[in-house]
Amino acid sequence: MMSEERIEEVELATDPSVVRRDRLLGAIFAEDPESCLLQHGPVASHVVTTSAPPQILLLPTRDRDAMDRLPKLLAQIVGASQQAPVPTHVVAVGGGTEVVNALRRASTSDAAARKLGFHYVDDASRYAHVSGPKLALLEHAAEKIRGTEPPTHERIHEALVKGRDLARRDQRALAQLRGRTPATFGLIAACAVVGALAVMWEGRMGGYSPAILSIGATSKLFVSDGEVWRLFASTFLHASKSHFAMNMFALWTLGVMLEPILGWRRFLVLYGLSGLGGALATTFLGKGWSIGASGAIWGLMTAGLAVVLFPRGVLPPLLITRLKQNAWRPLALNVLISFLPSVDYVAHFGGGIVGFVVTALFLVRGLKPVEERVDAGDVEPSPRPLLSAFAVIAGGAMLASVAAGVVYGGPWTMEVPPAMTRKALPDLGLSVEVPALLAKFPGTEKRGKTPLFTYGGLDATPVYIEILAVDLERALLPEEVDVFMEDARSQADTGAPNDEAVRLGKARIETVGARKAMFVERELKIDREPYVLREAIVVVGTREVNVRGYARKGKRPVGWKDLEEKVVASIEER
Repeated sequence: MMSEERIEEVELATDPSVVRRDRLLGAIFAEDPESCLLQHGPVASHVVTTSAPPQILLLPTRDRDAMDRLPKLLAQIVGASQQAPVPTHVVAVGGGTEVVNALRRASTSDAAARKLGFHYVDDASRYAHVSGPKLALLEHAAEKIRGTEPPTHERIHEALVKGRDLARRDQRALAQLRGRTPATFGLIAACAVVGALAVMWEGRMGGYSPAILSIGATSKLFVSDGEVWRLFASTFLHASKSHFAMNMFALWTLGVMLEPILGWRRFLVLYGLSGLGGALATTFLGKGWSIGASGAIWGLMTAGLAVVLFPRGVLPPLLITRLKQNAWRPLALNVLISFLPSVDYVAHFGGGIVGFVVTALFLVRGLKPVEERVDAGDVEPSPRPLLSAFAVIAGGAMLASVAAGVVYGGPWTMEVPPAMTRKALPDLGLSVEVPALLAKFPGTEKRGKTPLFTYGGLDATPVYIEILAVDLERALLPEEVDVFMEDARSQADTGAPNDEAVRLGKARIETVGARKAMFVERELKIDREPYVLREAIVVVGTREVNVRGYARKGKRPVGWKDLEEKVVASIEER
């Protein structure tokens, strides 16, 4: 903001506003001994401190300045604040009402209102807050103006030396933090590739949700069955384009800051462990199935907080104080977002805890101070083979998990009939075979007094199965079953379950296994998405059993075409 001048003794002016400004500066030094100067002269003093994030500009002012010089200077300050991440406090020392009005006019822009605090000290050394954020350091120092002497030439020289040294360290560190980020780019590319595969394959796998469930979503049921590869694979999948875009923007934003600080190896270990922590948390503590890089991203976010709170000399003091100002804000915002519907807060907190602990205890140790580095790869004083091994393991585990998801859950797995498992229907004295995948999502509800058994999920699996059984007055004779099936076929051809359902072709009677069954297909919309309902009715003992299979229109996998026939043929009395 202010040009850096050669350090030299400054001839203090005898102007009352300058003297009063210097008395305030002396009070700030007394209140905060860590305060130092980037610039000091008759026009302005630029105060920074390593103990508090804000920077302070002390401007000696007079009434005549309010018409021209002061508005121009304030416009420069407001413009520069739009590029600065640090809150700035402007203090006009001296003058009357016109000076205060100039401060108020400068504070009207949105940028000034968010980042700039405007303050005023009148000719009687009385302090007033004009607008914008307040600063307790200024308020406390202003109370001591009358009883404080201006700082000596030696104290000002010392503050300038210290401040400009901090500024140089800060600039060198910032230059190094603009280094390359190969791990961040690689992770974003991997998420994009896996997401693109899911989009390409959704038509062959029953829809986008069934595709991501098959190739990587995690849940306790899947992992308990030995599919541990899902723990990492799930972190590369996203529920929607907006979910992907939001997570990748966060990954990029955090990655370009953290990867240059930690180096690509530590960053990769951090991402992998955070993602694993989030996946483990949601798998064993959450409900249902989960996907997304949010757990890993939360680990990066809390790792940034750990770097700021436990820097261990890696970052220069002035940069740390600047980062502290904003370190908690994204975390607080994301805590609130985590409790929104459909957001997996368990994965968020699991990944966040792991990221903070691993960074605070291990990843910040052994790093070379950023301002002392020569290039992007110069992050450690000496090679660390063990760290390289961990990075290779983390990267290899993530890559292998994604590959396992593609191999074990790709569209070719849907081109063969699904593996079936037998499930009992409680209170009905029946059992039935359903796909093992659907059996992981069982449900039971009552429709009146009639139990309804469900397997799978409309938003998760290629086909969603409902089984409903209605008691008959007695067991039917073979010839009565034929009449019953004809009546059912006739009703299916003339009726529909609701006004929006459209019958697809004529109902038909087929022999499935040892029984006759009536089949009919209808198209209907569920949550505005078209589905095809394949319904079968069969008589088993003293019950009419209704089997319904719902699949997205045009997206039923090849191997699942005759699923309802297989379910009907498998019904047994227990």
